[in-house]
This record gives sequence, structure tokens and C-alpha cells, in this order.
Amino acid sequence: MEHTTPDVDTADAADTTDLYGRAVATIADSLAKAMQVDAATITENSRLFDELGLDSTTVLGLLMTIEEELGLEFDTDDLEQHHFETVGTLAALVREQADEQAAEQTGA
Repeated sequence: MEHTTPDVDTADAADTTDLYGRAVATIADSLAKAMQVDAATITENSRLFDELGLDSTTVLGLLMTIEEELGLEFDTDDLEQHHFETVGTLAALVREQADEQAAEQTGA
């Protein structure tokens, strides 16, 4: 019986898509608890500061929750204001950080 391996690019794309969805869900759940709102009202287009009233303390707690839930670490030197515009931009940052950390682990 011949053993085949999945196409790495396809597998990586699926992992990143899944991670983005998991990040959106994690961010929404965390924000819902912190801001005392219904998680169902938070979408990837929800504006973190303008709509949800995030502040610097909430951002730190949110980042710690994301790190714990998704098993990654943020490089605080890489964090910029535009990463915190919407739930989606923050989820995209999560995906970027995960990709970078995976590349570092594989030596790519």
C-alpha cells in the first residue's frame, strides 16, 4: 500500500483559515465577557475601540486570552494600532503570528 502525504500548501491554507476562524471566535468570546455584551453581536467587522469601547487594559487581557487559548505568543514590538481596528484585523494578526512562529519552528 502506497502512503501519500497531503499537499503541504493545501494543508497550511486549511490550518490558517481554521486558525482565523478560531481567532475570531476567541476574540468575540473574550470581548463579550470583558465588555459584558452578547458574543453573537460581535462580528469580524466589529470595531474594537469605536464600537466595543476597548481600552489599553482590555487589550492586554484580550491578548493574554488569545495567547492562552490559541497557544501562541505576540511579539509586542510588532503590535501596531491598525491591528486593533476590528476583530478581523486582530484575527489576521493572530494568523500572521502563528505563521511566523511555525516558520521559526521548522527553520524556514
